[in-house]
This record gives sequence, C-alpha cells and structure tokens, in this order.
Amino acid sequence: MAIKQNAPSLLTTLSTFMGLPPAGLDDVRPGMVVVNGAPYSGGRFAREGPRGIRRASVALAERLALAGDEGVADLDGGRRLFPNEGALIDVGDWPVYPTDVLKTTDSIADGVYEITKRGGISVCLGGDHYIEYPSCLGFCRAVEEKDPNVKVGYVHIDGHLDFGIGEGVSKYNNGTNARLTSELNPISLPNMVWIGIQGPCDLRSVRDIRSMGGTIFTSDDVHSLGPREVGRQAGEWASKGCDFVYLTLDIDVIDAGLSPGTGSVTMGAVPPAALMEVLEGLSDYPIGGMDINEVTPPMDVAERSTHYAVDGLTHLLLRHLYRIEKL
Repeated sequence: MAIKQNAPSLLTTLSTFMGLPPAGLDDVRPGMVVVNGAPYSGGRFAREGPRGIRRASVALAERLALAGDEGVADLDGGRRLFPNEGALIDVGDWPVYPTDVLKTTDSIADGVYEITKRGGISVCLGGDHYIEYPSCLGFCRAVEEKDPNVKVGYVHIDGHLDFGIGEGVSKYNNGTNARLTSELNPISLPNMVWIGIQGPCDLRSVRDIRSMGGTIFTSDDVHSLGPREVGRQAGEWASKGCDFVYLTLDIDVIDAGLSPGTGSVTMGAVPPAALMEVLEGLSDYPIGGMDINEVTPPMDVAERSTHYAVDGLTHLLLRHLYRIEKL
C-alpha cells in the first residue's frame, strides 16, 4: 500500500488511490484489491467521482503513514491494523464514451473482466449508478468462464431500487442497472438484497423484486434493526449457496443533509456512521467485486461525500487491506 512507498509525486498522489504508483493489468495478482475508474455520467457531474475519491484517499494514506511498523489502533474493535503490503493497486480509468452508452458498457465490462480473470477484487469507482451494470457484467463473465455453474449473490446499497425498465427512454441508465444485473446468468435472484431504500418506490419494481425472492431493507430497517444486524442479515441472504457476492454502493444512501455530493437527494436516510457499520458487517462475506458510485464532487465543496466513499471502501475490505491483531 502507499504507506510503504517513498513520497509520491504530486501528480501521482492526485491521480491514483492513496498515492500509489500507477499500475496496469499485468500487475494484478490473485487476492489483490484493484481500484479502477469509470468516469461516466448520464447527465450529471458524477463523472468527476473517480478523481474526487482518489483525491480524498490521500488523507487516509497520510494517517496510515504515521503508524510506521506499529500499525494503527482501532479502539472500537479492540484491535491493531497493519496494512498489507501489496494488497492494493490502482490501474486507472477505463475509456468512456458519453454519447455511446453501449460502447462505454463494453469498455468497463472488458476492464473488470480482465481484473477478475487474474484473481483481483475489482473496485470500480463511478460515475453514475449505471456503471454498476457493466462492472458486474465483467465480473460475472470472468467467474462464469472459470466455472459455468457459479452462483453470484448481489447487495445493492442505495436510497433507490434502480429496478426500472426504461419505458420511454433507453433501458441503459442509472435507474435500470439493478434490473439489468438481475438478467445476468450467474446472478441468483433470491440472493439479491437491497439496503437503505428510502421514500416512495415504484410499485412494479417492488412487486418484481419480491416475486423473484429478493430482500429489501429500508433505511428505517437500518435504524430499527441496527446497522450491524442489517449487514449481517444481508450478508447471509446474499451469500447463501453462492460462490461470490457482488456489492454496489451508491453514496446517496447517506442522508443528503450529511452528504450533499450526489445528484439524487435522499432526506432522513442512513447516517454515515451507520453505513460504515453496515459495510463492516458485510466484510465477513465473500465480496468478489464491487463499485462505489454517484459521488459528485462539484456539489460538495467540503468533500464529505468523497471521504465517505473512501471510508466505506476500507470498512468493507478491511480483512483484505489489513492484517488484524487484538489490541
């Protein structure tokens, strides 16, 4: 990880996650967390998300650099965390084509496929939530190629279901991505789980999800059941009988009063601390690939949303990025 490197140049620090040296697909090794970017947006400023998340990650790298060989103390968990050398690389952004969504889909899917084929855990930084579909498409192609009988569960953390059918517009957009994903062959429909859904929902989407056996946890469920319990239950549902779980995280699952950096406003939704607990509850399950999306830096001058994205990633992939000992 970046803390073992000599001081990176300013250009590298701003263009890679945690200021890591730029890497390529040939550097991917089994078990690595591989950051990649999909700066695509169907009309908002979410295309700035990958750059903003990488910029925010530098603060985490600086905090970890102070730890040296002693690790850092996680007082809440009663443990010490030691960054795993070589556990994380950044292979840059995939080409996107703002006027050609299908060409963009192929570009992202091909890149994530290559990472997954090499045994890496792809973390695709978006971009609007549509990028989840090509990211998951590339992941599913790779794991199905290795095992035609593979089963993949799915966790969708978002203020919205994104299970529309695209009536009157292209079906390839950030309101249809979950439905498109449900049509992928390795995806097991009863193992699809939504977390954080808030506000009025499209009734057809709810009926279709329930009819296929999917599970929905609302933002109220997170408050009433507790975030760790929701994470645990979601992980159990999504992973039961499956080889992998694909996870997508839309930053608008966080209450917009606390996270203004998104184009889709959800008020009274999940607070940041609760989201981190949900993600840590999910970290025990076999996450094979993931994406973080809808981060829109121009709408958040304080850069809170980009820092939430970085913290969310590290909570979810804690056991990959760190060696853990009791404090």
